[in-house]
This record gives sequence, C-alpha cells and structure tokens, in this order.
Amino acid sequence: MKNKKTWKRSLQGAAASLMLLSVTACTLSPEYKRPASSVAQEWPIGPAYGAPLMDGARLPQAYNVGWKVFFKDPVLSQLISMALTNNRDLREAIENITATHASYIQQRGELFPQVNANAGASYQTTPGGTTGFGGGRGYLHANQLSTGFGISNYEIDLFDRIRSLTRAAREQYLAQQETTISVQISLVSEVANNYMAWLADMNSLQTIQESVRNREKNLALVQGMNRYGQQNAQAVAQAVELLQEAKSQEQTYLKTAANDMNSLTQLVGQPIPQSLLQQAGPNPSLDRFVSMPEVGSGMPSDLLERRPDIRLAEHQLKEANANVGFARSAFFPSIQLTTSGGTAGSTFAQMFGPFSAAWSVMPTVTVPLLDWGKNIAQLRAAKAKTRAAAAHYQSVVQVAFKEVADSLAARTTLKQKWQAELEAVRASQKDYNISLARYKNGIDSFLPTLVAQRTLLNAKVTAIQSRLQYMQSLSTLYRTLGGGWSAEDAFQNSTTAQNTAQSPVMKK
Repeated sequence: MKNKKTWKRSLQGAAASLMLLSVTACTLSPEYKRPASSVAQEWPIGPAYGAPLMDGARLPQAYNVGWKVFFKDPVLSQLISMALTNNRDLREAIENITATHASYIQQRGELFPQVNANAGASYQTTPGGTTGFGGGRGYLHANQLSTGFGISNYEIDLFDRIRSLTRAAREQYLAQQETTISVQISLVSEVANNYMAWLADMNSLQTIQESVRNREKNLALVQGMNRYGQQNAQAVAQAVELLQEAKSQEQTYLKTAANDMNSLTQLVGQPIPQSLLQQAGPNPSLDRFVSMPEVGSGMPSDLLERRPDIRLAEHQLKEANANVGFARSAFFPSIQLTTSGGTAGSTFAQMFGPFSAAWSVMPTVTVPLLDWGKNIAQLRAAKAKTRAAAAHYQSVVQVAFKEVADSLAARTTLKQKWQAELEAVRASQKDYNISLARYKNGIDSFLPTLVAQRTLLNAKVTAIQSRLQYMQSLSTLYRTLGGGWSAEDAFQNSTTAQNTAQSPVMKK
C-alpha cells in the first residue's frame, strides 16, 4: 500500500510540474495587428454610379440575401443546387477542408503528452559456466515481468515552438474554409452568368432565324419584281447577299448557344436533364428569366468582414505571423521528457507486491550553440514572408474595392446602355418599315431596304446582349459584395457532396 502511495505521489508531482511549465511558457509570436486597408471610406460617386440607389440605405445588403432569394428563377435555382452538389472543384475544396482540419488536430496534439500503456516480460537462461557461479555446473534463470504507462519524448513547450506551429496549422484550416466559401460564391455566380448567356444567345438565335425568314420573303419579292422588269439583277444579288449573311450569323449563334450549354454542364457537374431545360419554355429567352432584386452596397469596411478572399488573406497573414514565433523559438533550448511508471517483479505475485513500484524520469535539454547562421536566416525569411503577406492582404483589399466599384458603375451604365439600345431598335424598326414600303411602291431602290434590315437585325442582337451584360452585372455585384454566404451556409452541402462521391453511381 505504501508502495502504491509513493508511486501515485510521484505521478502527481510530474503532472503538476508539466502544468506549471505550460502556464509559465512565453509567447514569441509578434502581436498581430490588422494592416491598414489603404482604400477610401466610401464608394466612388459620379454620373457612372447613379443617384440614391447606390447608397443602399433602403436596400438589403448583399450578405444578408441568400442566393435562393437573389436568384429566384426556378430553372436557375435547380441548376445552382445541382452544381453545389456535383461540381468537382467544389468537392475538391471540401475535401481539402477535411485534410487541413485533420492536420490541425494532429499538430494540436503535440501540445499534450502522449501517454502509452505497456506490459512486458523477459525470460533468460544462462549456463553456470559463463557466470562463474555454481562451479560451472547447472543454469541460471532470470525472469522479469513489468507493466505500467509512461510518456515518450514529450517536448515541454517553454518557448512557444509547438504553440506557434499549432496556431499556423489552425490558420491554414481557417484559410481553407474561406477558400471553399470563395469557390462556392464564384460557382453560383458562374452558373447564373452561363445560364443567362445561354438564354441571351438562344434569344439572339431566334431573332436571327426570324430575320432569315423575313429576308427569304424579301428575296422572293425582289425576284418576282425582277421577272416583271420592275427591278434589276443587282437588287436580286443584294437580297441574296443579305439572306446569306443572316444564315451565317445563324450558324454562329447555334455554335455559341451550344458552347454555353457545354460550359453550364461542366459547372453543374452532370448532364442537365432536358425536362429541366424545357421549363424555360419552347423558345428560351431572357424575357422568361425571373429578375434579380436590387441589393445595397454598404460601406467599404464591410468587405473586410464579408469577402472570403479578404478573410483568406488575413488568415495567411496570421499564419505567417505565427511562423515568426516558431523561427524565434529556434534560438532557445528545447526540453524533452520521457517518463515511465508501473510495477515490476520476477513473478506475477511479486509484480503487485511490496516494493514492486518502478518509475523513471529522463529529461533532455538541447541548447543551440553553433548553427552557422541557419536560425538567423530562418527568422529573416519568416519576417519577410510576414511583410509579404501583409502587402498581399492590402492588395486583396484594394482589388476587392475596385471590383465592387466597377460593379456599381456597371449596374448603372449598362442599364442605361440597354435602355438606349431598345430605343435604337424601335427607331430601326420604323426606318425598315418605311424603307420597305417605299421600295414596294417603286419610290426607292432595294439598297435602303437592305441597309435598314441589316441595321435592324444588328440593333436587336446588340440590345439582347446589352441586356445580358446588365443582368450579369447584377450577379457580379452580388458576388463582389460577399454573395450572401456565411460559414454555416458554406458547408451545408459538404455532407451531400461526400455522400454523392461515395455512391456506386459516381464511382462508375
């Protein structure tokens, strides 16, 4: 009993010593301070940015509007859901979160001693002649039984080496989370932009096909008038030229629409069901798209907390800051501790009898003396990487500020441009109607009609593409303002993605 009390007191003393050393350990990492953002406190103002709509005072902020609320089109909503489940780039990012989290847990485990249980036995027989005992006759038998537990090569982190590495690993894990959020936001925006591009190109294709039919009618009209001597062969050639020009444009937009669908399929990560596309109607166009709500821009300082790329850059800066502490710790001694405690005896009964306690403590201290400048160079490199990370953080903030400012300008100017081109379409339609009527009545040649019809088609296609640019600018603004994602929202699809990756269908 006395033996067990002695062994228990020894272990308690060792544990208390370890806790005391942990409490009194110093921190060598520099105190972290967020770098100055180096951007204006308010968004730019001017004719390109519009008036009261830009302040966002009466509008919900982008980061408070979920993507299902912003992208209300039912077809697009289903496409985005499919992409969040099946997109391979996103799945890779989610798996990288799992890997970096495991690395962080592994590194954090170095802060605590690893306790191992052990049991052993040895049996040895030695001839008496080799020992000088028993007159060289007979054998000597030696048995040894032991059991217990101990700590192997535990580094007492007096000088912040292990804790610096742990902080760096944690920042890597958090940075990977932000990378995944950024991938998700970009994926949602890309799916939306590609879907809208497909609708616009299908709309342009239908407009060109309608123009082909009209030009075929005009060609038939010119050919008939030529047969009766009311027009010459030049008018027929001009009508043929105009028709073939439209047919060439038709093939161009057939290819463009097919490319849009291929890109959309790649983003979604699986073949898109025809039943889903049929929901866009027999003649898909931007007219069928459910419009996106306006969102407020907030203040530039909001980006520091909302943009995942900015938070990613800050985590990278904090990681570099922790690595400075690790580099500084190399100048200080390292202490490793190996301990063991338990019972031993030559028989099973003796192993738990009086005077059977066995324990050992083996501390090792390593003091750096001469490293030929290695530690100094390592510290210089760590400090330089911290300064580089700070510059990178400021650069990311400036890029984010520019992207939002550009998106705000695009939202206003592209809308005005689209409205102006709609007026141009109405004017071109009127000009074409007048020119065709004058031609039919023999007042003008076919050339003014040819020019007016060509101008009308170009105006219609240009207006469709301008409308697309305006709608995509709203999607881009939503993305640049933070996309309405939180950390909780970012990982709601991770379990679904992992289950899908492990399903038999996906394995095939």
